[in-house]
Amino acid sequence: MRLADEIDRATGVKPKIRMGGIGVLDVVVDGTTVFSKKAEGRVPPPGEIVSRVQGAGRTKGAR
Repeated sequence: MRLADEIDRATGVKPKIRMGGIGVLDVVVDGTTVFSKKAEGRVPPPGEIVSRVQGAGRTKGAR
């Protein structure tokens, strides 16, 4: 499953995915970075991004 689909299904948030440089993966929710591959030095395991989006208060019905 694509990351965008995983986020949408779990949270109801339709993310906009933008490609960066080689290997760049930054996930930003309402202007706040919830994950940065560069800062953390790793690829997130399945489910981690959704968890962080939910932790940022973005779930179905939330504003």
